[in-house]
Amino acid sequence: MGFVEEIAAEQGVPTSNLLVQYLVRKTRAADRGSKARRSLGNLYALYVVAEDYIDGKTSRFTDLLARMRALPFGSKLQNHPLDNRLNDEFSRQMGVDGDLLPVRATTVGGLKARAISEDLLSHDGTNPKAVAQVIVDVVNAYIDLITANQSSALEEIQAIETLEDLGEFFDGAFAPNADARLFEIASYVLLAEHYRGQTILIGSSPDKLERKPLALFRTGRTNANDGGIDFVLQPLGRFFQVTETLDFRKYFLDFEKVNRYPISFVIKVDADKEDVKARIRRDAERSEQYSEETISLYMGLFEEIFTLKDLQRVAENLPATALERVKEELTLQFQLEYGLLD
Repeated sequence: MGFVEEIAAEQGVPTSNLLVQYLVRKTRAADRGSKARRSLGNLYALYVVAEDYIDGKTSRFTDLLARMRALPFGSKLQNHPLDNRLNDEFSRQMGVDGDLLPVRATTVGGLKARAISEDLLSHDGTNPKAVAQVIVDVVNAYIDLITANQSSALEEIQAIETLEDLGEFFDGAFAPNADARLFEIASYVLLAEHYRGQTILIGSSPDKLERKPLALFRTGRTNANDGGIDFVLQPLGRFFQVTETLDFRKYFLDFEKVNRYPISFVIKVDADKEDVKARIRRDAERSEQYSEETISLYMGLFEEIFTLKDLQRVAENLPATALERVKEELTLQFQLEYGLLD
């Protein structure tokens, strides 16, 4: 029994309850080894309207959003969960609609407000206040768990003293069940080291060439609204995306989203890049979803591919002089990713 079910049992709420099932799905990232990405927006929206129900009040939209942003790791949250994102996700995952969607639009003093659906809270005859309390208790417990996990990861980074320690850290980040955010952070730090010291000649004409260093930049957080572009290599303007899937549809859609601009991919798969690319082409041809001409066009847009094997080679060849720099960058990126510097 997980912590969500335990909290529900304490309040006398059955595990078959729709909101309990949703909370179980949304808190999978509490497990340090989980591949689930931590997503707090919808949870925090549910949390603040559940708090209001317990307190017997209805808050204005702006006040609810301010309370969400005041919660741990919530400073960057936008208004989408309160507007429609929570309801849309709940409808897809739980197969319900109408009055059984969690967020209900209302007004307070003529101003836009939100409240939790009492029909959902009392679904199947469950005590609505008990269900609302489960929501609040689960989110509080979830915050405590992910905070503890983050502290543990930061302690692991700080404990790195040798290249062997660093190698073990990257092995953990590359493990099949490793957190998706940690994999993206580790990939970025290693590729930034890979390009460090490399230069290109660039200029407006052959007689005006300048030698410029290559530098890799991370565009945002793992769940950021960045159009799917995770890293950018300057001054080449090369886009990178980090992924764990080999579904050819995902890659072709990515190319379409950037108007068929070439993309480099960092793929969490233990295979050679040539084999990965061959499989993507083979799967696309077998699907008969695209013409051979279109498949050839998209396959030509793979600018570069890095797999786990490539990342491991970079990690194994790091010089001793890179140790402290890599350690500092891991710490910084981890803090940025999890909002610890907000």
